[in-house]
Amino acid sequence: MSMKNFKPTGLNHITLRVNEIERAEAFYGGLLGFKLEKKMGRSMAVYRIGTDSIVLVEAETSYNRDSKDYRVDHFGFTVPKPEIVDEIASFMKENEVTILSGPANRKNGRFLFISDPDGNMIEIFNEA
Repeated sequence: MSMKNFKPTGLNHITLRVNEIERAEAFYGGLLGFKLEKKMGRSMAVYRIGTDSIVLVEAETSYNRDSKDYRVDHFGFTVPKPEIVDEIASFMKENEVTILSGPANRKNGRFLFISDPDGNMIEIFNEA
């Protein structure tokens, strides 16, 4: 089964869990030269790359650098209308997909977080 209305207009952002936000900011903002769009508290930074973003969030538990697992927190798809977020939520529920959060409003839009079969978190997002 597929959802015909799910035609994202882009990959809005990728969120990375980092061990130390200051060190990550020095890498992405300093070394790579990405433009800091905004800080969200002390543990989150958003860097704009063209029309997309990389979001850094300091993890509650440190990543073991010897591990073969990597630390992508989630990725987010943009949809053109807020109603589509709700349509997708209904579709996911009908198909027994795990809904982690939402659908709900936040300051700059409407969102839904779901989980794929392997536990990867996906955000469906409409920006107001």
